[in-house]
Amino acid sequence: MAKSNTKIVYDKEEDILNLSKGSPSQASIEIGDFVLDIDFNGYVSAIEILNASENLNISKEMLENVEKACMRIVYKPNYLFVALVFNLKGVEKDIRIPLTVDLGHRQVQKQEICFAR
Repeated sequence: MAKSNTKIVYDKEEDILNLSKGSPSQASIEIGDFVLDIDFNGYVSAIEILNASENLNISKEMLENVEKACMRIVYKPNYLFVALVFNLKGVEKDIRIPLTVDLGHRQVQKQEICFAR
């Protein structure tokens, strides 16, 4: 089984959460407190969330201890929809983030990336 390069990094002092697929990105798109890294095929390869505890409504202590997170992305013409699912001490927290950004996808496509420490 191939080793996954995905990672979860949380900086408690700066309150920044980064979920990364570990692949090179072509561009970064900043939408408020959310920064999306886009790969060379036009898909999200990472998300950085500034003011993470406030934006996700999860305490800094809980964010420090996230063991697993999944990012589910639906690409549609003119926008994408991101859902984050965190495993927090045996409890799942589902957070939905609608973002208006056109990545050039002309048909509905879905992607799921799971991250682990």
